[in-house]
Amino acid sequence: MIYVIRLWNFLSDMNKQKMKSTLPFLLGVLAVLCTGIFYLVLGEDAYVTYHDQLDGEMIAYILQARHLFGGNTIPEFMGGMERTALTLPAPMCVLLFCTGHYFAAYVCMHLIGSLTGYLGMYLLSVRMTGCKWIGVLIGVMFAYLPFRPVYGLSQYGIPLLFWCFYMIWQRRRVIVAALYIAIYALNSSLVLVGFAVLGLLFVVIVMSTVFSQKSGDHGRKYDRSIRLGLVWCGMVAIYVLENISLFRQFLGDGDNVSHKVEYALTTEPFWQGWLNAFLYGGSHTEDYHRFLLIAVLLVLIMWLLKRKHISQELNKLGWMMVLLLGVNVFIAFVAALWNCEWAAAVYSDISFLRGFQVERVLWLCSTPWYLLMACVLKFTVEMMKKKRYYAVMSLVVAACIGITGLTILKESDVKVNIRILLNPDYKAISYRDYYAVDVMEQVKEYLRINTGQNPEEYRVVSLGIDPAAAYYSGFYCLDGYSNNYSLDYKHAFQRILEPEFEENDYLRAYFEDWGNRCYLVSSESPGYYTFEKYTSYFWNYKLDADALAGMGGKYLLSAVYILEEELEGLRLMREEAFETPESYYAIYLYEVVPAEKKGIEG
Repeated sequence: MIYVIRLWNFLSDMNKQKMKSTLPFLLGVLAVLCTGIFYLVLGEDAYVTYHDQLDGEMIAYILQARHLFGGNTIPEFMGGMERTALTLPAPMCVLLFCTGHYFAAYVCMHLIGSLTGYLGMYLLSVRMTGCKWIGVLIGVMFAYLPFRPVYGLSQYGIPLLFWCFYMIWQRRRVIVAALYIAIYALNSSLVLVGFAVLGLLFVVIVMSTVFSQKSGDHGRKYDRSIRLGLVWCGMVAIYVLENISLFRQFLGDGDNVSHKVEYALTTEPFWQGWLNAFLYGGSHTEDYHRFLLIAVLLVLIMWLLKRKHISQELNKLGWMMVLLLGVNVFIAFVAALWNCEWAAAVYSDISFLRGFQVERVLWLCSTPWYLLMACVLKFTVEMMKKKRYYAVMSLVVAACIGITGLTILKESDVKVNIRILLNPDYKAISYRDYYAVDVMEQVKEYLRINTGQNPEEYRVVSLGIDPAAAYYSGFYCLDGYSNNYSLDYKHAFQRILEPEFEENDYLRAYFEDWGNRCYLVSSESPGYYTFEKYTSYFWNYKLDADALAGMGGKYLLSAVYILEEELEGLRLMREEAFETPESYYAIYLYEVVPAEKKGIEG
């Protein structure tokens, strides 16, 4: 009996120790899961960043899921565009949208991305500092960064990807690490960040091979290079298979020429570009590291002054900070080099490179910045143990990290959703508002009853409301957001917009030089694509109805009332707008009346 009691006590002690060791990590997981509370409580009334999410990538997932095994074209999208017009940033995530529960799919992507980001940053931070609480803090801050969940693991998954590379380097948990690397490749975008990951890994492999030659220990160290090389080849294979249609298009296999060939290249002086890239990052890489940079420079100066009098462990930490900072300096250099004038002159004549955004390498930078934060915290804590007069440095470091954390909360969706919870009347367009499903269903039903037509039998365009709302509700549209559609289609759609372009040069330049937004626009409100109901009207809106009808356009859904007695090319089908008491939009339905049809009716 006494042995049973001793065994029970031993197991109890083990469970207590295990619980104590995992408690910090679990608290961090709980903090990350708190971001999902808003979606649980508010549902579709929660605020979701709509730019480059609800307006584009969500629709790509939804339409690709609806036609997962349906051929090479998507009939709803821009008159029946090829699948390459809606390239998925995280291909495997399309399976989440096959259920038809699109909001739930988005929430899953958000939580999976945040938890993956937390896990990866926690593991890397603990490995570098040996402190679990630092790992929790840095991991939670990274998980709260306002990355776009629709990009899957493209950004959130980078820390864990680096950890898996390290595991393979160390020949530990190789199968698990390789499995995650494959999952990352299936849930990230080659053109947004995959090329940068592959490039960085290739540099690591080359450096590993070179140092192996110099060390003389070829066998063991070459083995590391071979393992990483196999991983690299595996990622390349997955990315190629995912993007085989894009590669065929870029290699000229097909009749369609991408509208990207007309991209107007924008350049800036190299040093100005480098400074902007280093301090502010690039598109969708908001990590708010500027105050963190102050703390890093302060600690590095202290390390340089004291490195002969501190422990070997802290010296290693100092060299690690130099390495991480150097990585970000180099990445900013690459981004600035691609965007400088003389480099653009070299690749401007290569069609598929004109739209290639090498500055996306900046998506890699967030991970080194937050690992730098972990190193700074560890260094500061250790120095505080030795000398009390380092308190000033500690206060500065704490202030910089605190400001960074508050900025993250302020700029993320968390702040807006807290305000909505506290004040339901707070003005912020929600997920439900943006897609306006109730209103769109009214329009669809009205057309079915009065014309006998289902959505697949006619084509619509939208004005003052993002075309994504029509796509979400099952309409077949001629307008849309795409970064890779037919150049001929762009020119055809431009003829519809010519009357408004004649009134505003900015709108013309925006469409001709970029053109990803193939939308109806108004010279009376340039730059605005969504209008809350009854807040505005157009006095004299014009479009080329013949060109619109020639592309198959039948109806126009407008969130703005158009004031003109003799409206050319459009006929208001119902004076009363379609709306609900809670809807963000009021939709006016117009029929497209080309000149030929108008003459017959007259």
